[in-house]
Amino acid sequence: MQYTTLGQTGLAVSRLAFGAMTFTSGDRSMGSIYKTEADVADALVGQALDAGVNFFDTADAYASGQSETILGQVLKARRSEVVIATKVGFRTGAPLGQAGLSRRHILWSVDESLKRLGT
Repeated sequence: MQYTTLGQTGLAVSRLAFGAMTFTSGDRSMGSIYKTEADVADALVGQALDAGVNFFDTADAYASGQSETILGQVLKARRSEVVIATKVGFRTGAPLGQAGLSRRHILWSVDESLKRLGT
């Protein structure tokens, strides 16, 4: 695996990132289209880690946050070895004030994502 530095952070990340958009039990938004349950997610992440991938991508909008929860669970034992990127902004069905890019929403979203990721 080839690695690069993530911006000016000093973090070494694999040039390939693993996207976790499909991690859901199927009972959340997009679940009827994408459905990768926790046991399959665990196996896929294990294969990625074995191949040298250490950079994982998710978002609060993926399956209404369930993607972050599942990714956090499957990476828990190896959390210190990986870098997780998540995104904020668009939430399907979000109540007023829980969407967009206001300072308030970004700070709230960061806290909620950290909880779901277990970090």
